[in-house]
Amino acid sequence: MASSIPGIEDAREILKKHKIVIAGIGETEQGKIPNKSSFQFLSEASKLAIEDAGIKKDDVDGLVTAFSLVEQTFMHCTTFADYFGLRPRYFSSVAIGGATAVWMVAEAAMAIAAGQAEVVLCVRGDNTLSGISSSGMVALIREMCHAEFEFPYGLTTPGGYALAAQRYFHEYNARQEHLAAVAVTMRKHASLKPNAMNKEPLTIDEVVNSRIIAAPLHKYDCSIISDGGAAFIVTTEKKAKALGIKKPLVYLWGMGEGYSHQYFTSLADLNQIYNAIGSSGERAFKTAGVGPKDVDVAFLYDCFTITVLLELEGLGFVPKGEAGPFALEGRLEIGKDLPLNTHGGLLSQAHLGAMHHVVEATTQLRGEAGPRQVKDAEVALVHGNGGIVSAHSTIVLGKEPIS
Repeated sequence: MASSIPGIEDAREILKKHKIVIAGIGETEQGKIPNKSSFQFLSEASKLAIEDAGIKKDDVDGLVTAFSLVEQTFMHCTTFADYFGLRPRYFSSVAIGGATAVWMVAEAAMAIAAGQAEVVLCVRGDNTLSGISSSGMVALIREMCHAEFEFPYGLTTPGGYALAAQRYFHEYNARQEHLAAVAVTMRKHASLKPNAMNKEPLTIDEVVNSRIIAAPLHKYDCSIISDGGAAFIVTTEKKAKALGIKKPLVYLWGMGEGYSHQYFTSLADLNQIYNAIGSSGERAFKTAGVGPKDVDVAFLYDCFTITVLLELEGLGFVPKGEAGPFALEGRLEIGKDLPLNTHGGLLSQAHLGAMHHVVEATTQLRGEAGPRQVKDAEVALVHGNGGIVSAHSTIVLGKEPIS
C-alpha cells in the first residue's frame, strides 16, 4: 500500500527485513493481592514470559519497563534489572500513560532494528490496588491536571473523560445505553478469562442505574483498579528460531503514535481527539499495508466506556457518532463484526495499562484463547490511550510475516 506519510515506506521495509515478533507472553494473577510489591509482580510476569518462550533469562539482552504508580524509583528499568538479575545492553522505561504498553512493542522493535539488542523483555507490574492510599491517588490525579489552571477547580481524570462524553452526547445524540453496551460486552468477555477480576453477569440496566462517578459516567463506565503484572518478549523471527522457540510467533506489521493535548483546557473540540487517534492508526495501518476492514480482532484502550466509542470512530472502524449503536447491537462481541477486548479489558479483566491487550492479541493470533478464541484470527490491532484521550499509540499484529 503506497503512502505519502513521511517515513512509512522506510518503516515498512525495516519491519519486512527484520521480521519483528512477539515470542513469549506472561501475566500473573490479577485482583487485590496484598503483601506483594510491584517488583514482585514484575519478576513473576517476566519469569512467565521467559518460560513461555522457552528461553533462558541470560538470553535477554534488552529491557523495556513502564512506570510504577506506587514505587518511588526514578530509574525504573535499571532498578528492576538489578532486582531481577539482568544486565541488559539496551534498557529503557516508557511513560506515556495508557499508551505505554503498545509503544513498548514499538520501542523494542526499533532497538532491535538499530542493533542495540536481540531479545527484549517488555514488562509492567504494580500493586496499585493494595499499595496506594486514596491521598496518594489524588496526588497522581493532580499530576495529570495542570496544577494551577485545572486541579484547583476540581478536575479529575473521570471528570475529564466525563466532559468528553458530555460533548459527544451533545454532538451525536448518544445515550447512556450506548456507553453501557461497551461495559456489558467487556464483562461478557471477561467471564471467559480465567484471571479476570470481574466475571459476574452485567446488564445495561445495571450499568445505567449504578452510581454516578462523573456525569454521564457511572460506576461500570469506569475501569477497575488491580494488582498484577504482564510481560512479553520481542525479538526477530531469525533469533527466535536460533533460540529454538517453539511457540507460534506473532509478527509486528505496523505502528504509529498520535498526540492531541496534555491539559484538557487546551482541547478545542472532539475533532482534535479524533485527529490524534486517527494519526496513530493511520501510520500503523499504512505501515502494515492494511485497513480497518482487514482487522479480525481489536484491542482498544477502555479506561472509560466513552474512550472506546471515540477510538472506534477515530480509527475508522465506524463513522463518527455510530459507535454507540454499533456496540448496543452487540457487534463488538466474540463471533460478531469486530470482536473487541476478548479478555474483558480494563473494565472487567484488570487494569495494567494496555499490557493485557498486547498479551491477549498475541494469544488470539496464536489460536490459544480457548472459549474466547476468535475464529480464523489473522490480523489484530492494539490501541493505547494516555492522559485524558491525549496521547495515542497503535500497533498492527499479524499471524504471518508482513508481505
